[in-house]
Amino acid sequence: MFARINRFEVADGKSEELQAAYKKTIDIVKQERGFQEAILMIEPETSQAVSVTFWDTKQNMERTGRPGAGTLLEKILPIVRPFQKAPPIHKHYEVKLRVK
Repeated sequence: MFARINRFEVADGKSEELQAAYKKTIDIVKQERGFQEAILMIEPETSQAVSVTFWDTKQNMERTGRPGAGTLLEKILPIVRPFQKAPPIHKHYEVKLRVK
C-alpha cells in the first residue's frame, strides 16, 4: 500500500468550504484505479491541513499525481484551490504498517 500526503494552509475562514470541496474531489478520485481511502485533517489553531490518500500500488498513486491536460489533478485542483493559501506540498510514502 502507498500513501500520498498533501500539506497546505487553509485560506482564512474557509475551513467549512474546504471540507465540502474536498468531499467533491474525493468523489472524483474514488473513480481512479487503485484508490482505497482518503483522510482530511485540519489543525484548528493554525489552519494547517493534511490530506492523506491511500493507493494499492505505487504506479496507481504516481499516475494520479501527474500534472497535465486531462489528468486527475486538472479535474480536482480547481475545486479545492480557492480554499488554500498556496498550492499543497506533495510527498509519497510506502505504508509499512497500518492498524485499524
